[in-house]
Amino acid sequence: MSLLILIVSSFFWGIFDLLRKLVLEYLSISQVICVIFISQLIFFFFSLFFSNLLVSDPNYFLYLIIISVLSLLAIFCFLKAIKIGEISMSIPLLSYSPLLSLLFSNYFLGENLEVQQYFGVVTIFFGSFILYSKSLKVQDLLLSPVTLMKNKGAQLIICVTIIWSIIPVLDKKSLTYTDIYLHGFLQSLLIVFLLLIFIKTPITKKIIKLKKKKEIFLFLLLIIFSFLTTLLQFLALKINLVPILEVFKRAIGILLALYFGYFFFNEKINKQKIISIIVITLGLLFVI
Repeated sequence: MSLLILIVSSFFWGIFDLLRKLVLEYLSISQVICVIFISQLIFFFFSLFFSNLLVSDPNYFLYLIIISVLSLLAIFCFLKAIKIGEISMSIPLLSYSPLLSLLFSNYFLGENLEVQQYFGVVTIFFGSFILYSKSLKVQDLLLSPVTLMKNKGAQLIICVTIIWSIIPVLDKKSLTYTDIYLHGFLQSLLIVFLLLIFIKTPITKKIIKLKKKKEIFLFLLLIIFSFLTTLLQFLALKINLVPILEVFKRAIGILLALYFGYFFFNEKINKQKIISIIVITLGLLFVI
């Protein structure tokens, strides 16, 4: 059951990435952020029927504030990055998050992996290096991190990677104090409150005009997936180690990003992308 939830959750996140890229073609970044978190707030409000409405430790609220602020910052950087860059080049950089999650989850949760799982994480990490290298020559592979840092979209994604490495760890810690439904509701409520403070134009004045059936369809899918991906991640966190969740989510997300990039945005698939897919897939097999 835990493996099934991991796989389903990972596929949902991959599709969610595609939806966010598609709706950015006719919605602004701030509009997309508002849609995501307001819809989450509504869905989690109704899900409170399944909640015991209890928080067992006041420390939970400190984690809640940190998670909410980081989530808002990360989603802004992420949407900015995929708006200006290729999805097949942006998403693979998120493969660094499992490696960072290892450090955070070990410190906060005392979680450790087996030797072959560590090897799998490093393999996936190396796969993303291949993607951004100018060629498959050793010297170019070694210079790949330098190439990354010169790319504006990559800089934003690296910031997102760091933040999204710590958020699942803090989420899992928070879920020891309350249930997934109340946690989801309080988190989305606080983020919407922050949106009201920081977005210059009031949300009520940002009218979303959908003219085509395709736009309406994508808009509805965005609303549904914004809730389901979060709910599934909370469920996965309850029964899996954070680094394992991150490995599945990033590895499957990268494969889907390359596929979606080719079929939806006419992004090229070259030899380096193919080799990168193979290396990342091998890394995933080691983790399993």
